[in-house]
Amino acid sequence: MKVSEQQRPESASVVRIMAEVLGTDELKSSDSFYDFGGTSLQAVRICTRVKRELGIRVSPDTVFDSETVGDFQAAVMARGEAV
Repeated sequence: MKVSEQQRPESASVVRIMAEVLGTDELKSSDSFYDFGGTSLQAVRICTRVKRELGIRVSPDTVFDSETVGDFQAAVMARGEAV
C-alpha cells in the first residue's frame, strides 16, 4: 500500500484498513471507495475496524458520503479529535 503524503499514524491506519477490506495493495487518497467495487458490507467492516483499532466511531454513511479515501480519512480524523 502506498500513502503518498506524510500523515499521522492513525490516518495511515485508515488507508491500511480500507485497503485490506477492499482487497487491494495500493490505495491513494484520491481513490474512491466505489472505484474498488465497495459494498455496504465492506463499509460496515471498515467502520468496525476503525472503531476497534483506532477507537474512533464512524458510520458507514461516512464512507458513502466521502468522495475519496482522503475525504474519509479527514472525516475519521475530525471525529477522533472531537472525542
